[in-house]
Amino acid sequence: MNHTRTAAIVGGDVRQVLLGELLAADGMRVGTVGLERHVCELPIFCDMAALFAEADVVLLPMPVTRDEMYLHAPLANAPYRLKDVLDAIPAGTSVYGGAIPQTLYEPARRREIRLYDYLKQEELALLNAIPTAEGAIQIAMEQLPVTIHDLPVLVIGAGRIGSAVAMRLRGLGARVTVSARREADFARMYSAGYHCLDTRRLEGQLHAFPLIINTVPADILSRAVLADCAPDTLLLDLASGEGGVCEDAKNLCRVIHALSLPGKVAPKSAAAAIAQTVRHMLEREGLI
Repeated sequence: MNHTRTAAIVGGDVRQVLLGELLAADGMRVGTVGLERHVCELPIFCDMAALFAEADVVLLPMPVTRDEMYLHAPLANAPYRLKDVLDAIPAGTSVYGGAIPQTLYEPARRREIRLYDYLKQEELALLNAIPTAEGAIQIAMEQLPVTIHDLPVLVIGAGRIGSAVAMRLRGLGARVTVSARREADFARMYSAGYHCLDTRRLEGQLHAFPLIINTVPADILSRAVLADCAPDTLLLDLASGEGGVCEDAKNLCRVIHALSLPGKVAPKSAAAAIAQTVRHMLEREGLI
């Protein structure tokens, strides 16, 4: 890696700290803003604009924001408005972040800032599915009074996370059913040996599953769909954003919103996955 390159690590949780340490170990110069409450050996800058003026790339956290107004910076001593962060970045700078809100792209374009969402990279999406799946199973094992072995489980969604969860549950001996929408997904799940359901036709089907894991960020688990759940059914919602569970789901079964699991259950692995993806993106940009 080119030792003359400088990365600005801005806000975020312990994953950002670990990301900075990994890039520094690769030979990059690294400075941080918005991580003051975490003890680390990375240089801390009080002047955001001064750091950005030196940086070849600015690395925003994942997620970049939770309210589209302030930077996600739980380790900062003070809040940072997204507008102030963007205004401090010089034109022409490459800026990477995870789950960048759409509202940020137009202001970045006007400032001639190159904005890239590393969470949209297939590489990171696949790597993130691993700690997400392991974290979901960890929660299920802690919350259920029975073993995963021989347990009927419904995994809603046959995407990266749903596939990762289903594979690991079956490895523990669960009787796994996967729900999907697309014909190709039905065929893929059937060929892998799973029972299948149509996500659009789940009403009247959930009574058979003591454990349900939702991975679809859409309005799927309505009151009508959840009506036949047993009160002790455990429903884990892994879907990003607002998830796919109706507001009164907790009156029908046990609901746990288990969002952003990689950073919670395996921050070191999550940071390594981000670092690997960022390195490849920097290589494609010719920055390393």
